[in-house]
Amino acid sequence: MELAEVQRDIEADGYSIVRGFVDSARVEELRVLCERLKVSSEIPATKEHPAQTILRVPDIMTRTRELDSLVTDTRLLDAFRMVIGASNRWGITLSDVSVKYLDPGRGRRALHRDDDLYLQLSREHPFTSNALLALDPFDEPVGATTVVPGSHKWEQPIDADHDCISVEMDPGDLLLLSGRVWHGHGPNTTKDRIRRAFNVYVCAGWLVPGTNYEQVISPETYACLATTLKELIRVGLDPEKY
Repeated sequence: MELAEVQRDIEADGYSIVRGFVDSARVEELRVLCERLKVSSEIPATKEHPAQTILRVPDIMTRTRELDSLVTDTRLLDAFRMVIGASNRWGITLSDVSVKYLDPGRGRRALHRDDDLYLQLSREHPFTSNALLALDPFDEPVGATTVVPGSHKWEQPIDADHDCISVEMDPGDLLLLSGRVWHGHGPNTTKDRIRRAFNVYVCAGWLVPGTNYEQVISPETYACLATTLKELIRVGLDPEKY
C-alpha cells in the first residue's frame, strides 16, 4: 500500500481503492466471523415498501476481539490520519465498526455525505473517513458502493439522483473514502449472491464520535485492550498535549 498514491486518489476523486489489502486466508477468517455474528432484523412496512427481514452484524466491538488487529492496522490508521489531516494535537477517534451486509433483494442506499453527521461542512480536510474491506466481489448487480468522483470538492446539498459510478472490488480489496465524498450503494438485484464488507469509520479527535466506544465497552474489557486501540476509542483531547 503506497500512501502517496492513496493521497493522490483522495485529493483528486475523494476515494481510493487499495487492491489486496488483506490476503485470501484473512478474508475467509472474516467471512466466518461475519456469519457467526449475524442476526436477523425486521424492518416494518411503509407506504413505499413492504415489511422485510434483513441480516446484519450488530455491536461488533463488544462481541469479539477478532477485529482489533484490522481496526488498528498501521496502514489503515496512517491512511485515516492522512485523509483527516490529524496532528499531534488531536488524532483520530473510532466512530463506528460495522458490517455492510447486502443479501438478495436489498434496495439501494441513496447518495449521502458522511461529514453531514456534523452541523457544518468541513473545509481543508474532512471531519471523517470511512473504509470498507470487501469480503465478497463488488459489482453493480450485487449492490456495489456507488461514488460521485470529485464531489468531495463540492459544497452544495446532496443530489440523491446525481450520476455516480459503481466501485468494483475483489475480496480483500479496501475502499477508502473522504467524509466529504458523495456515496451510497446500489440494489442487490441477484438471486443468490451476498455482498459483505467490514466498515471502519473514524472522525477527527476533537469531534464527538458516532459511537462512544469508551462507554460502550466494559471497563474490564477496556483494561485488556491494546494501547493503540485504547487511544483510538478515547474520546476528547488529551490535556497533556496542551
